[in-house]
Amino acid sequence: MHEEDNLEGLPDELVAELEKADKPGALITARVDRSIANLAREQFAARPERRRRVARAWYAVAATVVLAVLVLPFSNRLGTDDDALYADVDNSGQIDIADVLTLARRSNGKVSQAELDAFAMRVVALANSGDAS
Repeated sequence: MHEEDNLEGLPDELVAELEKADKPGALITARVDRSIANLAREQFAARPERRRRVARAWYAVAATVVLAVLVLPFSNRLGTDDDALYADVDNSGQIDIADVLTLARRSNGKVSQAELDAFAMRVVALANSGDAS
């Protein structure tokens, strides 16, 4: 079946208009193709900078979390000013009654007896063994 067969029953004016409209599409020349390719390259080249900024923001968040995880346990060990008295005074690696005695010797009266007693009470815990004897 030919194209002319499809147009046989149509009015001549309509056939003429259809033939005018039936032109091949515009060809993309090499120059147009290069222009489109250059525009696309420019568009996609701008995207990695945005990705880098987003990645840097995530790196900053991750660094903050890691820092918090590493620093918080140390800050909890340092304690508050109230706990400053209760420290490893003799540098033995543990807080025990020897620290109370060392503090009493080194304080030259700067630490009250009540503070020394509180330190001793904090260090020495009397365990309830459950024996009634």
